[in-house]
Amino acid sequence: MKIYANKKYQTIAVYAAIVIAANVLLVLALNNISDILDSIYHLFDVLQPVTWGLIIAFLTNPVMVRTSRLMEKLYKTEEQRQKASGFIKIISVIITELLFVGIVTGIVAIVVPELIKSVIEIFDNSGSIAESIQKWINKVFRNYPALEKAATNWLSDFNTDVGTIYDKLKPMLENILSGAWEIVTVVKNFLLGLIVSVYMLCSKEKLLAQFKKIIIAVTKKRTCEKVMAGFEQANSVFSGFITGKIIDSIIIGLICFIVLTIMSMPYATMISVMIGITNIIPFFGPLIGAVPTSLLILLVDPKKFIIFVVFVVVLQQFDGNILGPKILGDSTGLPGFWVLMSLILFGGIFGFGGMILAVPTTALLYSFIRGSVEEKLRNKKLPTSTDYYMKDVQHLYKKPPERTPLTAEELLALDIPSIDEVNEVSPEEQGEVIDLIEK
Repeated sequence: MKIYANKKYQTIAVYAAIVIAANVLLVLALNNISDILDSIYHLFDVLQPVTWGLIIAFLTNPVMVRTSRLMEKLYKTEEQRQKASGFIKIISVIITELLFVGIVTGIVAIVVPELIKSVIEIFDNSGSIAESIQKWINKVFRNYPALEKAATNWLSDFNTDVGTIYDKLKPMLENILSGAWEIVTVVKNFLLGLIVSVYMLCSKEKLLAQFKKIIIAVTKKRTCEKVMAGFEQANSVFSGFITGKIIDSIIIGLICFIVLTIMSMPYATMISVMIGITNIIPFFGPLIGAVPTSLLILLVDPKKFIIFVVFVVVLQQFDGNILGPKILGDSTGLPGFWVLMSLILFGGIFGFGGMILAVPTTALLYSFIRGSVEEKLRNKKLPTSTDYYMKDVQHLYKKPPERTPLTAEELLALDIPSIDEVNEVSPEEQGEVIDLIEK
């Protein structure tokens, strides 16, 4: 007996099997979620050198491009440049990487020992700092015994915690100074990442071509164009924001260090590093850096507290209104509300790194969504300006006024010319036509 296959039921069976398999996989994943997360974390740990390589290549690529352009000017003709392209690329990569390593080494050699020294001094002086705080508590809360007692108990508990932390951290900090701590792992990943970045910079054109090849192979033309445009926009947003923000923060840190050194502020190096690093975070960064450093100055040298606060406020105003806009420009185009929301969301999920990447990531998503929405509005023949939608949206869907038919009297009153009158040509127009024919 011959069996005839029913394509309709075969399709239903295939879809049912896919749904069942997906549900089984979902249940298995939920039951083993801890093992899956551990595997993901382990994968990220293994890929740390690649991550370092991507970051280094991303940050140093603009320097390499400019170095290549300068070297190309040494050759007079295009033919000479083409022949020397490989040599130019290799020399540019070497110069770029040496410059990057030199800057990192200089910062580490100068900043890290001073930073560790300042932390050790703070712990060593924790007793005198605690005494100053106790005197301040007794003076402020002398008329409120309950508050004075609570503050004193809190300070006592804090001193105990600080002492415990100090006992644990001091040997570790001393080991860092002697070069024998777990920082070896970070150095190893950094060095491997440096090697990865060299390969990426040398073969970036080929890697990008392979990536484009895959996208073109698996997508349609319109989708491919959108994907390519999206990646170009992502590169522009991230490179403009992150590179600009790093340069801006380095300048702010240097200005802070110079001014604090001139004013003989305590722990100038550590405070400048904190101000510079936290300045990378938009919106909340200046506050995160200013509050703990101001409290530190208040505890160590109260006489200089007001001067330091005024200086930090002036410095942040200079950065926010003059230096920042000059360096960054409008690299994100993201409204302030979405900046705040992105920092809260990304910072809560991914921590410090999330706060750094929050603004460019959200700006990119905002740009994609805005472009898609404006395209759909244009297809509906509606305006794209946001101001137009601040009113009641009902005016967008108003029906055109109804047309009432003319009455018999209105029809009789209309002056409708006859066909002969419409086709009648004046003597002047006849002369113009004759002249045209003769020409």
